[in-house]
Order: sequence, then C-alpha cells, then structure tokens
Amino acid sequence: MRTFIACGSFLLQPLVWLVILRIWLTSRARIKSERHDFGSAVYGDHFELRHLLTQGVLLGLGLSLINFLIGFSLPLLWIVVYEVLAVVTLIILPTTILPFTLVVVATIVTQFGGAYITNKPDLSAVGLNWHTVGSANYLWLAVMFFLLLGHWVAHYGGRFASPKIYAKQRGKRIAGYPWREFLVLPMVTLVPGDWFTSHLAFWPVLNVHGQTFAVLVIPLVLGLRFTVFRQAPQTVYRRLAKNFVWLAVAAAAFMGWTRFRPQDSPFLLIVLLVGYAVILWHAKRYDERQQFWYSQVDDGVRVLAIRPRTPAVKLDLAAGDIILECNHRPVNSETSFYEALLANPAYCHLRVRDMNGELKMTETAIYSGAPHEIGIVLFRDQEG
Repeated sequence: MRTFIACGSFLLQPLVWLVILRIWLTSRARIKSERHDFGSAVYGDHFELRHLLTQGVLLGLGLSLINFLIGFSLPLLWIVVYEVLAVVTLIILPTTILPFTLVVVATIVTQFGGAYITNKPDLSAVGLNWHTVGSANYLWLAVMFFLLLGHWVAHYGGRFASPKIYAKQRGKRIAGYPWREFLVLPMVTLVPGDWFTSHLAFWPVLNVHGQTFAVLVIPLVLGLRFTVFRQAPQTVYRRLAKNFVWLAVAAAAFMGWTRFRPQDSPFLLIVLLVGYAVILWHAKRYDERQQFWYSQVDDGVRVLAIRPRTPAVKLDLAAGDIILECNHRPVNSETSFYEALLANPAYCHLRVRDMNGELKMTETAIYSGAPHEIGIVLFRDQEG
C-alpha cells in the first residue's frame, strides 16, 4: 500500500500534468501546421503523447530500478528547486526546453544556497538537508541524463520527421524538420531526513545504516529542440546521440574527480552544460554549411515526407528525393503530379533523383480512383 502511495504521488505533482499539457499543445500545433502547409496532417495522431507513455515510462522504469539498486538519493531542497524551476520555465518559455539547465541550476542553488537556508533556526526541521547527499550523486544524474537522451534521440530522432515550410530561399520555398518532443520520466529517488515521516506517517521509508530515507517518485524532464534544414534528419540525430554518450562518459569521469574534490561538482556540471551547448551549436553550424536544401525545384517535385499506412510506404522514396516523371510523364508541380497519376489511377510508376543525384525507378499499386491518397507529401502549388 505504501509503495502504491509513493508511485501514485508522481501523478499528483503539478509538473507532470504541465508537461503533458505542454506536449499536447505542441502536438496540436504540429498537426495544425501540417494541415496548413500540406492540406492534411502528415502524422494525424498525437504521437508525441504516445511516446510519453511508451518511451517516457519505460525509460523511467529502467532508471528507477538502477537508482533503487544503487541507493541513489537527492535532497528535498534539490527536488523542490528543480520542480519549481521546471514549472516556471514551462509557463514563461513555452517554446523552449531547458532540461539539463534545470538540473545544473537546481544543483548550484542546492549546494551554494542550501547552507544558508538550513542555518536558519526556523527552517532547521523542514527536511531540506542537502549536506547528507554526496556530490557524486548530481553527476550520476548527469550520466544517466545523457545516456537516456542519447538512447532516445538515436532511436526516435528523425523517425517521425514532420516537415514545416519556412521562408523563401532565393525565391523558392524551403522546408525544415523541427523536433520539439520531450519526455517526463518517473524517477525513483531516496530522500534523506525525517520530513516525510514527521508530516506523513504513512509514507514508505527505508532505514540504511541507521539513516532514514523516504522513497519518492519525481518527474525528470528529458527533451531536445532542434531543426534540420540540409541533411537527412535521422543521420543528424544519430550523430548527436553519439556525442551525448560521450558527455555521459565525461560525467562518469567527473564522478571520480569528486571523490577527491567534492566541492567541484557544481563547476563540473557547468562544464557539462557548456559541452552540451557546444554540441548543439556545432550540429547547427554543420547543418548550415551543407549545400543541400529541402527546397522547391523546377525540374520535378520535391518529396518532403511519406505518410504512414499509405501506398507510398512501399515506394523506395525518402524526404529530399525529386520525382522527375510519374507514369512516364514529366512533372514540375503538385498539380501536374496528380494529373499524371490519373493517367493510371490504379498504379504509380516514378522516375526519381535522390539526394545524391542518382536516378532510380520505383512503382507500386495505389488506391483505385483515389490518387490523392498515395501518401507522398509535396510542396503545395501556390495560389495566384
């Protein structure tokens, strides 16, 4: 029963529901943008919420199991500061995700502000005892943060690439692929002190070497904000994932450093935060230096996405490909493409040039009498 109470408390925390609301609003805005740009949504379901319930929960359970086995603990002060900062950030910065920044700032406030707070006589019994938690714990959190972020980005980055039309480039429209997903992981942590037992006698606690720890499930926000303009999205995110794993390795090395100089942990976390920012900046700069654009072309029509569960899935097409001919007729607009499809409304034969400039042929059966349901997302013809 006590375990159920501890797990259920996760759903009572405002941060959890604010994250869910934020994800739903982000998903709804994406669907609305797709319908505006392409006539119908590329991904009509709220897959961001689905990932929250699958990847978010599964990764959270794995992290919780590891934390419980090693006896990972965080002070109540850190938890309070982290959740307050996360709530404020989600409210006042609705288009920005700063997950690791929240971890670093909460640690700095805890380690540098904790002594001042707990030395106040009237606050000595509130359970905000930060000094009973080792400095290495914060770096352990950084290790797991980057490992989980790397795993998530490697497996899901670019898999649901939703194109968005941006400003014109040299008189032509261009498309980019923004990723605005983030997760909230249920993370089990031990909280040293007797605040829970003195205020909530029913709360589950553990006694380890004569010290009391409350068992608490807290939300850990994991996310990334990035837009790809000139590369295959999955390639970009796999490269980013490898760099995040290297950050986890660096955080593990810093854990060893704090065995000799525990007071350095806030500064080491700042170094990791700078490294994280440099990795994202370098990835953005690398994307900007590429010659390729997801832009409109004069000799054909650019493929921007393939809708799931449509005949186009069977075609050997990828975002960035240029369809030169459809059913042996040259095409140079969305309208001419669908007119060519009507020449054979039950079958589609395409001549395509890929991102590397190589030509290929591909074909598939389509829905008889419904060529617009083939599932290939193109630039829409401009009105007027």
